[in-house]
Amino acid sequence: MRIIIDTESSVLQLTENGATTEYSLFSPEAFRLLSRQWIALGWNLGHWSTLTWMGRQLLQLPDDVLRLAELFWKLRPDVIVETGVYEGGSTLFFASLCRSYGAGRVISIERELRPGVRVAIEQAAGDLVTLIEGDSASPEPALQVRRNIRPAERVCVFLDSDHAAQHVAAELHHFGPLVSPGCYLIVADSICPDLAHTPQGERTWYCDHPGTAVNEFLVLHPEFSRQRPTALFSAAFDFTELSYFPGTWLRRD
Repeated sequence: MRIIIDTESSVLQLTENGATTEYSLFSPEAFRLLSRQWIALGWNLGHWSTLTWMGRQLLQLPDDVLRLAELFWKLRPDVIVETGVYEGGSTLFFASLCRSYGAGRVISIERELRPGVRVAIEQAAGDLVTLIEGDSASPEPALQVRRNIRPAERVCVFLDSDHAAQHVAAELHHFGPLVSPGCYLIVADSICPDLAHTPQGERTWYCDHPGTAVNEFLVLHPEFSRQRPTALFSAAFDFTELSYFPGTWLRRD
């Protein structure tokens, strides 16, 4: 694929499989094409690693963070279950949302917490966060999460741990049933195939990625469907391309 941008004529030219198509540089089609390139370039250069929340590294694309904030503000779940803590930025972000709408709490699972992370989260979020150490693909952490959820509590789940398809499949098996009707199961970094060709990417990502696990999960679980939340303020077209997980927002009916 070859993309040529002519700013003087305000034209984007796409050549693919021997065919050339021209689009207005300010058209939705041009935006989608350039967004996919921007996503890959920004990821490869580490843009996603430069942001923090309450001083802790966040490791998320800003567009995804704000879409998550919109969703949880609208749903106001009683519990947000998160896999993958790393430096705790996303954990504190979810806890901040709970604090802002005056309800809810976070249960986060990490295979092995990094030094200082537990103390930092406890100091910043107090009893809004329950931290569980263990492999989120194994049964025991899921059992601990279940014990921490009270009857009738509304639950959303955000999976952002090991991104190998087999690992994500196990997480979906353990945590998918916890999601309440009308709530969401969100699987991060399903964009991996679009990053496999980059210098920092891995060739295995073409087939071994979270999206593979999600595809298989949806076949067996018709109660879930791909439904990226509608933007609270409408736009001329969909900005889905600005995401690291555009197709793996799953709503439980």
